[in-house]
Parts: sequence; structure tokens; C-alpha cells
Amino acid sequence: MHILDDPCLSPRVAALLARAQRGLEMPADRIRALARAETSGGDEAAVPPGAVESMIRFEERYGGLWYPLLGPNGMEHGLHGEATIYLTGDGWTFPGILDGDQTWRVDVLSDGSTTMTLARRSRIINSSILQRLEAHAQLSQVRDWPHVTFAVATEPGQEPTVAEAALPPLDAEATGPADRWWVAGGTAIQLKLHKWWGEEDMWVARCFTERPENLTTTVDALRHAVTGGVWRNEDWCGLCRHVRQPAQPCLPHTGKQSS
Repeated sequence: MHILDDPCLSPRVAALLARAQRGLEMPADRIRALARAETSGGDEAAVPPGAVESMIRFEERYGGLWYPLLGPNGMEHGLHGEATIYLTGDGWTFPGILDGDQTWRVDVLSDGSTTMTLARRSRIINSSILQRLEAHAQLSQVRDWPHVTFAVATEPGQEPTVAEAALPPLDAEATGPADRWWVAGGTAIQLKLHKWWGEEDMWVARCFTERPENLTTTVDALRHAVTGGVWRNEDWCGLCRHVRQPAQPCLPHTGKQSS
């Protein structure tokens, strides 16, 4: 069943996809006819078992899906007439998503998880496409709340260590290898991998509260909870698309930054 025909989606994913568009899907027989495989060196290879079925399942579920998140470009899903699977360090992958906000390709592994390669370094970023949708839906719900953005640096390949007892409950459906959410009522906290090449990994930490007077308490809780990383100042808000003073809250409801 195509995702846009599924009546059992969570309310927040249904709200996110209410703005979606649906393009043409690639037929299964066309995928079978065009299926091919390449090694990391670009040589032709035998198509691995299950690869064709994986591409067909993906296309039947997500083919032609487009929805906006932060900017106008949107998230494009589908094989778009190609059916090539590539051998990478993470396993066999195929191009399935174009991340419009990052204007970059997201590849799909045979188990449904996703990877992104930047600066020639790949990283698994979602445990599944549904988890990716849940994370996007959660961000869409709170992006217009008052928020504060920070950065946390870790050793390459390492995640920040988080003592979760003082935080809202972990949102397991929205949490994946590169995007973690803690949500309760009018409070949400996001920890998202932003950069994973070079001498350190960089994670963006965002605190959202429905009421601006609750931001300080939420920020303090997160600062005390994150111990496995080095806090760095961040002067750019990727949600509001503007520069502000480090640790300065953004108040999107009023169109202002706090002083």
C-alpha cells in the first residue's frame, strides 16, 4: 500500500503528508527489466538476492511521494526510472530519496534504513523511512515554537552520551541513528547529527517549548543531561534561516529574536 493511501499512519505523519504530492510510480515489471548492480569501483556485478524485491517494495510504498519540510524544495521519493543497486561500505544501496532541504541524495539499504554520503563519508541516518517521516513530522509540529539552538561536538563516529532521567520521554518512533527526540506536552528536544567528517562529529541540539518562559529550564536540563560531548556555540538557526547571538532564543510566533 502506498504511504498516502495508508489509513493507519500516526496523526503527526498524517498531518505532515497532508501537504504531500504524489507523482508517478515506477511499475514493478519495469524495475525487474532494468535491475542491475555495480561494485564500489563501478564494475558490473550480479544483482544480489532480494535487491529487486527491495526496490519494488520501496517504490510501491513511497514512489512519487513529495512533501515540504523546512524549505520549498521538498523531499522527493522514488526510483525515477532507474533500478541500479550499488555496493558501498554499508552494504548494497539504491538511490531513493532527494532531501530537498539539504539538496542531497539519500540512499536506501536493503533493510529499509537510509544512508547519506557527504565529503565521501557515508553515515546511516535513519533506521527506516517511517522513522524518518516520524522525525520530520515531529519537527514540523514544533518548528514554529520558541526554540534555542546549540551544537555538541563528539569524537568521529560517536554519539553524545545523554542521561535521560531529567528529560522528557524518548520519542522512540521519531528517534534514529542520527536524529533523537525527547517529547512531552509543550516541550521537545532534538539532537541531530549535522556533520560527520573531519576531526570531529557535530550534532545540532535544539530545545523547543510552546511557552517561551519555559525555554531556560529546558535548556538547563539538556545541558546537564549531555555529558559525552563538548558544547559549542552556534550562531545560525537552520529553522529560521538567520544568524543570531549564541544561545539566543528564536521566537517564531512573533517573528522576533529575544534580546
